[in-house]
Amino acid sequence: MDISVVLSVVIAICTALYTVINLMMWFESRATRKQKITPFIVAYLQSTDSHMVEVLHIKNIGEGYAKEVRFKVLKDYKRLGEESLLLSECGAIKRGVSSFPPQYEVTYYIESWGDIGERNIEDVIELEISYKRMDGKKIINKYTLPLNELTDQNYSNPPETYIGQIPHYLQELNKTLKNYLEKT
Repeated sequence: MDISVVLSVVIAICTALYTVINLMMWFESRATRKQKITPFIVAYLQSTDSHMVEVLHIKNIGEGYAKEVRFKVLKDYKRLGEESLLLSECGAIKRGVSSFPPQYEVTYYIESWGDIGERNIEDVIELEISYKRMDGKKIINKYTLPLNELTDQNYSNPPETYIGQIPHYLQELNKTLKNYLEKT
């Protein structure tokens, strides 16, 4: 076999591999650019720092800017048990939001933990969130959030924030004081 034929085959294989690697890098670069412009708005339930009230959070966890954000409440809920506090009548949910930048968040108090446990609330909140990316592509996300999903969580550790630690330590002091008074 001639050395020039072998070198030609090696060069052809290297060129093919180089082309495949460059193509893969181009796809990765394109995906990264798309991620930088893509918003991702999520809805979730979380407790307050004092673990007294359940809160609905709607947050843009994506890196992109969302516009023309609209909320559709598929199953409405009377917040804090009040007829006049329907979730569908809350500010941003009722009117929508013209712009929702990355890490922007809106919150709504839903129900106290005591009421969820005492009344054995088995209800859910159903939301549909629609919005557009900066390039005009429309995105629709649907969420079903059970209210009693977090009720069995054990919150024995103090919260991370200083504001959240105040009620925690006040409750601990109250328990200690009650135990002390019962013993004397």
